[in-house]
Amino acid sequence: MIYDVHAHMDFFKEEELKSILEDSKIALVISNSVNMKSCENNLELSKKYLKLKLATGLYPEDNLKLTDFAKLKTFVKNNKKQVFAIGEIGLDKQEKCDFKIQEKIFIQELELAKELNVPSIIHTRKAEREVIDILENFKEQRIILHCFSGNFKLIKRAVELGFYFSIPAILIRSEHFQKLVAEVPRDRILTETDSPLLSPYKDKPNQPAYIRETLKKLAEIWKISEKEAENQIEKNTRHMFSIK
Repeated sequence: MIYDVHAHMDFFKEEELKSILEDSKIALVISNSVNMKSCENNLELSKKYLKLKLATGLYPEDNLKLTDFAKLKTFVKNNKKQVFAIGEIGLDKQEKCDFKIQEKIFIQELELAKELNVPSIIHTRKAEREVIDILENFKEQRIILHCFSGNFKLIKRAVELGFYFSIPAILIRSEHFQKLVAEVPRDRILTETDSPLLSPYKDKPNQPAYIRETLKKLAEIWKISEKEAENQIEKNTRHMFSIK
């Protein structure tokens, strides 16, 4: 079965989404939010499609303000039964948003995840060290590093802290992610797509079904069968999200 812990399904048109989720191999897709409008859209989608789960969060966009967290917290409190994770959240030095504001909101979101006892799905770009420094104070929580591009010293530190890594489908052509998968314990690996972004195919938007290619590559790197790779990812995902 296919488990996609980081996608943006609200970026698709309704007719596209219905077709994508009809794939019988797809067991679970977590649609990550980037702002309040995205949270609202993903909430409605999670109510409509059983396979699709809601992650609520504020991406460090250019116009992010401290007051935005109060809106997020109210939304989460009002819909906490539907909140499967807090995400995507984190730090990004490539965005123009004030970095101190990013840090404050990131910490508040991590505290919210702790209060709800749900996993946090973390974005970081050019701020990997700062993210790990902050996460060290939340090491008792369930942490997923989405598409983590930090160096292997930071990766080792994250492993020691107990964090998980969600690997995008571009694994099939990325030396960095292939090396990460080879060095990180198998039970810390999850699969994601970041759909419709980061497609393994240059001429097609990404979608959860492409995790099939990830599983093939994982099997090759781990020197096991595709079925064994699939079973490992299912076990890891169920453990992370407390799925019985």
